[in-house]
Amino acid sequence: MKQNLLHMCIGVSLIAGLSACGSASVDEAPDVGAALPAPSKDTVDVSVATVEVTAPVAPVALATDTDTLIVPEEFSFDSARTIDVEFDLEQARGQDASVSICTKYGSDGDAFDVDYTSCAVRGPMVDGVFSHSMEITNEFDSVIAVVWFQDSAMEPLHRVFSINEPVAMTNTRGIKSVSSQRRVIVWK
Repeated sequence: MKQNLLHMCIGVSLIAGLSACGSASVDEAPDVGAALPAPSKDTVDVSVATVEVTAPVAPVALATDTDTLIVPEEFSFDSARTIDVEFDLEQARGQDASVSICTKYGSDGDAFDVDYTSCAVRGPMVDGVFSHSMEITNEFDSVIAVVWFQDSAMEPLHRVFSINEPVAMTNTRGIKSVSSQRRVIVWK
């Protein structure tokens, strides 16, 4: 603000100083380097410059409570989503097996490099069936499921599941809706 006032004062001073030199029409303008005509005592032409003064932008008030918080309608406050797991594997029937579901993994073709410290679920598979509900934070787009067999001659089974797709659900009145928070991963 002080800088704008300074610029305005300088501009007005320059205009006043130049106007003291007299006025000349465009047709009578002297050549560059020529002496300026003597000021006339009868008239003085004072031009006024337009100076744009901008007011400082007021800082945006921060919400201090939820009553003053404004959130777009499409924003989701949920930091995690529920994943329903339904596995029913024929090749695991009659076998002692367990399931691990992990969020960090890499793959090279058919080979997987799983970070087993990232497993959100570990549990027994009973006669080839495993059902569970788990919470996964929104930072993950997919998970990997690994079925381990107690018989070391059987190789573990791996499968990657995308968990971004919403699930169509039917309520008790038969009305279908899409759940944005509930997902199902099925392995059969």
